[in-house]
Amino acid sequence: MSNLPILYSFRRCPYAMRARIAIKLCKIKVELREVLLKKIPVEMSKISPKSTVPVLIFPNGKVLEESIDIMNWAFNKRNIDYINNSKNKNQETIKRFITKFDTKFKYHLDRYKYYTRYIAENDIKTPEYHREECLKILFEIETLLENNSLWLFDNKPSYLDIAILPFVRQYRIADMNWFDNEMPLSNIREWLNRFLVWDTFEKIMIKNPLWKNSQTKIYFGQD
Repeated sequence: MSNLPILYSFRRCPYAMRARIAIKLCKIKVELREVLLKKIPVEMSKISPKSTVPVLIFPNGKVLEESIDIMNWAFNKRNIDYINNSKNKNQETIKRFITKFDTKFKYHLDRYKYYTRYIAENDIKTPEYHREECLKILFEIETLLENNSLWLFDNKPSYLDIAILPFVRQYRIADMNWFDNEMPLSNIREWLNRFLVWDTFEKIMIKNPLWKNSQTKIYFGQD
């Protein structure tokens, strides 16, 4: 076992992005193990039988399997004033939107972005229907962005920005031409663009080789 926490991650997974952003902002050094979701290594499955990322395992054997738990661990370990202040002031809003994005938004996002995977479901609708269901939730976010701040609550990224923007990124990827040119929410579009050029986001999206037992260890978190 490493004397550092080990983070199993997949670069493009929005849940894993949450965890990496929090760890990066808090400058916590971890050993990073990049895996493929379609070929989860046995070592990770033994630690976390649900076999999804992110998974954080500590030297004492403790395991965190939920991205929000990893975010909370990181921000509790190293206090970042503007993150924790916005979290404390907006607890109900944060809880409400994270719940919506992790359930309803993600449900419709999957059936919009990966429509053919779900074609056999009894309640499947058209991709456009599922796109519009996501858009209804984004309309609610649009109103939060009318406060003339760069991010949801202020001019710095908040806990909620970090938690939900990776899913908005996937929403755009499903049909970038539509999102960039036809999607009616201009604040959402500008907000996502701001996220995509944010230096922390660019750092956590650097490509790393897939983890194998024999390869040199990759460390993440500290600049």
